Amino acid sequence: MRAAISAEQLHASSVAFDCAGRWAALLITGRSGAGKSELALELMAIGARLVADDQTCLRHDGAAVQLCAPEPIRGLIELRGLGILKVPFLPSARLVAVLDLDEMETRRLPEPDYIEVHGLAVPRLRNCASRAFAAGLKQYILSECWSPE
Repeated sequence: MRAAISAEQLHASSVAFDCAGRWAALLITGRSGAGKSELALELMAIGARLVADDQTCLRHDGAAVQLCAPEPIRGLIELRGLGILKVPFLPSARLVAVLDLDEMETRRLPEPDYIEVHGLAVPRLRNCASRAFAAGLKQYILSECWSPE
Protein backbone atom coordinates (compact mmCIF):
# COMPACT_ATOMS: atom_id res chain seq x y z
CA MET A 1 0.00 0.00 0.00
CA ARG A 2 1.34 3.43 -0.98
CA ALA A 3 1.29 6.65 1.00
CA ALA A 4 -1.94 7.74 2.58
CA ILE A 5 -4.35 10.53 1.67
CA SER A 6 -5.67 12.28 4.74
CA ALA A 7 -6.35 15.78 3.39
CA GLU A 8 -9.87 17.17 3.50
CA GLN A 9 -9.39 18.81 0.09
CA LEU A 10 -7.15 17.77 -2.82
CA HIS A 11 -6.06 19.20 -6.15
CA ALA A 12 -8.00 16.47 -7.98
CA SER A 13 -11.05 15.93 -10.15
CA SER A 14 -13.74 13.35 -9.51
CA VAL A 15 -16.61 11.75 -11.39
CA ALA A 16 -19.10 9.03 -10.53
CA PHE A 17 -21.18 6.41 -12.30
CA ASP A 18 -24.64 5.29 -11.29
CA CYS A 19 -24.02 1.87 -9.80
CA ALA A 20 -27.39 0.18 -9.23
CA GLY A 21 -28.84 3.32 -7.64
CA ARG A 22 -25.67 4.32 -5.75
CA TRP A 23 -23.05 6.69 -7.13
CA ALA A 24 -19.57 5.15 -7.30
CA ALA A 25 -16.79 7.74 -7.64
CA LEU A 26 -13.32 7.82 -9.15
CA LEU A 27 -10.84 10.35 -7.70
CA ILE A 28 -8.48 11.51 -10.48
CA THR A 29 -5.14 12.81 -9.19
CA GLY A 30 -2.11 14.20 -11.00
CA ARG A 31 0.06 17.24 -11.47
CA SER A 32 -1.32 20.41 -13.03
CA GLY A 33 -1.80 19.83 -16.76
CA ALA A 34 -1.80 16.02 -16.44
CA GLY A 35 -5.26 15.75 -18.02
CA LYS A 36 -7.57 15.33 -15.02
CA SER A 37 -10.31 17.53 -16.46
CA GLU A 38 -9.94 16.07 -19.96
CA LEU A 39 -10.35 12.54 -18.63
CA ALA A 40 -13.29 13.63 -16.48
CA LEU A 41 -14.96 15.05 -19.61
CA GLU A 42 -14.29 11.82 -21.54
CA LEU A 43 -15.86 9.83 -18.72
CA MET A 44 -18.83 12.22 -18.61
CA ALA A 45 -19.33 11.65 -22.35
CA ILE A 46 -19.84 7.93 -21.63
CA GLY A 47 -22.19 8.31 -18.68
CA ALA A 48 -20.31 9.65 -15.66
CA ARG A 49 -21.54 12.64 -13.69
CA LEU A 50 -19.14 15.31 -12.43
CA VAL A 51 -18.53 15.43 -8.70
CA ALA A 52 -15.72 18.00 -8.70
CA ASP A 53 -13.13 19.52 -11.03
CA ASP A 54 -9.76 20.83 -9.90
CA GLN A 55 -10.54 20.64 -6.17
CA THR A 56 -12.25 17.69 -4.47
CA CYS A 57 -13.33 17.56 -0.83
CA LEU A 58 -13.03 14.24 1.01
CA ARG A 59 -15.05 13.27 4.07
CA HIS A 60 -14.84 9.99 5.98
CA ASP A 61 -18.40 8.79 6.52
CA GLY A 62 -18.45 5.56 8.53
CA ALA A 63 -17.31 2.76 6.22
CA ALA A 64 -16.78 5.00 3.17
CA VAL A 65 -15.19 8.21 1.95
CA GLN A 66 -17.56 10.71 0.35
CA LEU A 67 -16.35 13.12 -2.34
CA CYS A 68 -17.83 16.53 -3.14
CA ALA A 69 -16.91 19.87 -4.69
CA PRO A 70 -16.26 23.09 -2.80
CA GLU A 71 -19.35 25.30 -3.09
CA PRO A 72 -17.88 27.95 -5.45
CA ILE A 73 -16.94 25.43 -8.16
CA ARG A 74 -19.89 23.01 -8.03
CA GLY A 75 -21.12 22.16 -11.51
CA LEU A 76 -18.10 23.76 -13.22
CA ILE A 77 -15.33 22.10 -15.22
CA GLU A 78 -12.47 23.73 -17.11
CA LEU A 79 -11.19 22.63 -20.48
CA ARG A 80 -7.97 24.36 -21.48
CA GLY A 81 -8.55 26.31 -24.66
CA LEU A 82 -12.34 26.35 -24.25
CA GLY A 83 -12.85 27.76 -20.77
CA ILE A 84 -15.21 27.08 -17.88
CA LEU A 85 -18.19 24.85 -18.71
CA LYS A 86 -21.38 24.47 -16.66
CA VAL A 87 -22.40 20.80 -16.30
CA PRO A 88 -24.76 18.63 -14.27
CA PHE A 89 -23.07 17.49 -11.06
CA LEU A 90 -23.56 15.30 -8.01
CA PRO A 91 -23.56 16.86 -4.55
CA SER A 92 -21.53 13.85 -3.30
CA ALA A 93 -20.55 10.30 -4.19
CA ARG A 94 -18.84 7.35 -2.52
CA LEU A 95 -15.16 6.87 -3.41
CA VAL A 96 -14.40 3.46 -4.94
CA ALA A 97 -11.00 4.04 -6.62
CA VAL A 98 -8.14 6.53 -6.98
CA LEU A 99 -6.45 7.08 -10.36
CA ASP A 100 -2.90 8.48 -10.43
CA LEU A 101 -2.36 10.12 -13.83
CA ASP A 102 1.30 10.86 -13.03
CA GLU A 103 2.27 7.20 -12.97
CA MET A 104 1.99 4.99 -16.07
CA GLU A 105 0.94 1.36 -15.81
CA THR A 106 3.31 -0.72 -17.91
CA ARG A 107 2.23 -4.22 -16.90
CA ARG A 108 -0.35 -6.04 -18.99
CA LEU A 109 -2.05 -7.53 -15.92
CA PRO A 110 -1.11 -5.38 -12.92
CA GLU A 111 -1.35 -6.71 -9.40
CA PRO A 112 -3.99 -4.98 -7.26
CA ASP A 113 -2.65 -1.91 -5.50
CA TYR A 114 -4.24 0.15 -2.75
CA ILE A 115 -3.86 3.56 -1.19
CA GLU A 116 -5.08 4.53 2.26
CA VAL A 117 -7.68 7.30 2.09
CA HIS A 118 -8.88 8.59 5.46
CA GLY A 119 -7.94 5.25 7.02
CA LEU A 120 -9.63 3.06 4.38
CA ALA A 121 -7.84 0.92 1.77
CA VAL A 122 -9.00 2.07 -1.68
CA PRO A 123 -7.93 0.56 -5.03
CA ARG A 124 -5.22 2.63 -6.71
CA LEU A 125 -5.04 2.69 -10.50
CA ARG A 126 -2.38 4.14 -12.79
CA ASN A 127 -2.53 5.95 -16.12
CA CYS A 128 -2.74 3.81 -19.25
CA ALA A 129 -1.94 4.64 -22.88
CA SER A 130 -4.86 2.58 -24.22
CA ARG A 131 -7.39 4.33 -26.49
CA ALA A 132 -10.03 2.44 -24.49
CA PHE A 133 -8.81 3.77 -21.12
CA ALA A 134 -11.95 5.79 -20.33
CA ALA A 135 -14.21 2.85 -21.27
CA GLY A 136 -12.08 0.53 -19.16
CA LEU A 137 -12.30 2.88 -16.19
CA LYS A 138 -16.08 2.95 -16.53
CA GLN A 139 -16.25 -0.84 -16.46
CA TYR A 140 -13.85 -0.96 -13.51
CA ILE A 141 -16.00 1.45 -11.49
CA LEU A 142 -19.23 -0.31 -12.49
CA SER A 143 -17.75 -3.63 -11.36
CA GLU A 144 -18.34 -2.21 -7.88
CA CYS A 145 -22.03 -3.00 -8.50
CA TRP A 146 -21.27 -6.69 -8.59
CA SER A 147 -18.80 -6.75 -5.70
CA PRO A 148 -19.99 -7.52 -2.18
CA GLU A 149 -19.71 -4.58 0.21
